[in-house]
Amino acid sequence: MKKLFGHILCFCCVCSLSYADERQLEDVIEDVNSAVVSIVAENADTEALGAGMVIDAEGYVVTNAHVTDGADKITLTTVADDVYEAEIVGSDSKTDIALLKTSRPLETGVAHFADSDEIRVGNQVFAIGNPFGLGNSVSLGIISAKERDIEKGPYDNFIQTDAAINQGNSGGPLFNMNGEIIGMNTAIFSNDGNDAGVGFAVPANMVRWVANQLKQNGKVERGWIGIGVQKIRSTDIAQKNKLIVASMAENSPASIAGIKVGDVLEDAGGLSLKSPRQFSLEVAQTAPGTVLPIIVLRDGQMSDLEITVESMPIEVMPALQTNDKTAKTPKLKNNISEATEAAPAANFPELGIKAVFDDVNQEFLIVDIAEDSDAEAKGINVGDRFKTVNDRKVFGVEDLRVRIKESMSRGQISLQFVGEDMLDVITLKLKEQNEQN
Repeated sequence: MKKLFGHILCFCCVCSLSYADERQLEDVIEDVNSAVVSIVAENADTEALGAGMVIDAEGYVVTNAHVTDGADKITLTTVADDVYEAEIVGSDSKTDIALLKTSRPLETGVAHFADSDEIRVGNQVFAIGNPFGLGNSVSLGIISAKERDIEKGPYDNFIQTDAAINQGNSGGPLFNMNGEIIGMNTAIFSNDGNDAGVGFAVPANMVRWVANQLKQNGKVERGWIGIGVQKIRSTDIAQKNKLIVASMAENSPASIAGIKVGDVLEDAGGLSLKSPRQFSLEVAQTAPGTVLPIIVLRDGQMSDLEITVESMPIEVMPALQTNDKTAKTPKLKNNISEATEAAPAANFPELGIKAVFDDVNQEFLIVDIAEDSDAEAKGINVGDRFKTVNDRKVFGVEDLRVRIKESMSRGQISLQFVGEDMLDVITLKLKEQNEQN
């Protein structure tokens, strides 16, 4: 079984090099090496090794929070063997980033950030760190993947690389071939704690944003609107880059604005709706007080709303804004036997299901699913409920039959499902056949 080991990396970079393709790699490395420092963080019981990136000659250094957490003494050593003591300015556990300040200005190079949104899989990169306490060491590789979620924290958005990263590299920089920082090396997948060619770096844009917050405030202030969202599980291209509201905190900015569970977010003030994780990241980086214009689809109608972003309360779990896989929607109010006693199950062979309409809650309860049907293939379960059809409320068995007939020419129909573990809009292929009761 693979284990996840944290590693400390440093931010070391110099000015952007316009003609990197004309320069030898050795020259680029020589320029940026002095902006990387080795870190020893000590307390009475332990000693942690890591690396850091000098981002300001006045003495500001960025590293991983897990390197310096609990330290009574932090010592930085430059590539020229100059030694500095440092204090923690601020630390952010959610992104594993800490900002340090040395007791006197640093006589080193200064790291500069690239725009990490511009990186591409396959780009060449190199890492500098302090593996096993040996001091500055360089490794070469490529970007293997982007936007990795390794379940390390609520804002995972890691760059994956095959550049060698070992224990002691945590907090050190991952550079592009211009000598600009594109990430902070933070973790590896490994069986024994040593490099296996699968390392992870926090993107430079995240590091820069957190470091600026820590420098200005000593802490990170995140935006909060109080909703949990999920990706729409649909094959319909029209549903791409939309999210559905799966949960909402009481008295949250979203609830005050009139957002409801089940709303489909069509637009959120320009924030990304590509995935719940990306949406969460961008909401968190939105300044409190910002007014977000929101467009939601509810019961077939578009509504324009406005949410005023607030500062995230300390007690709020970040998962509230992400795709919380463990979140549960309210349990079914009636079990299947009670539901079928109240009303007979209707057969919808075009959908591959049998369902009972609940007049009280104005929703269908699925009581049977045909084998080898599209409903089965899409992961719909007995006990799941759906409330809308093609984005419109449905008012009974005959109403659903009419909607199915209207959709036959398109060959598919869109249902909003509410199950024990999901809240999704799912597109089902319609099967032409005679209804059998």
